[in-house]
Amino acid sequence: MKKMLLFIAVATFTACNNSGEQKTESATANSASKIETVKTAAHVKIDPVCEMEFDTSWTEYTVYKGDTVKFCSDVCKGVFLKNPDKYASKLK
Repeated sequence: MKKMLLFIAVATFTACNNSGEQKTESATANSASKIETVKTAAHVKIDPVCEMEFDTSWTEYTVYKGDTVKFCSDVCKGVFLKNPDKYASKLK
């Protein structure tokens, strides 16, 4: 009886695990197509200091000459604010 319950538990776990992999693969495929769409766009936003590509989790920003400039961290924002003219060419 114990062996049968163990077998059922393992079989259930394996079935759940396999269905999760299929969902992950399709989600990864969807994410990849979205990334391609962003990269093929005419203008990809970047952090002007470290040149990291834009991520929606960024919370640091400042307004420079009427434009909102977003940063990946408060460190990059601080570096930008010390000498914004140095990074102005990377904004457009």
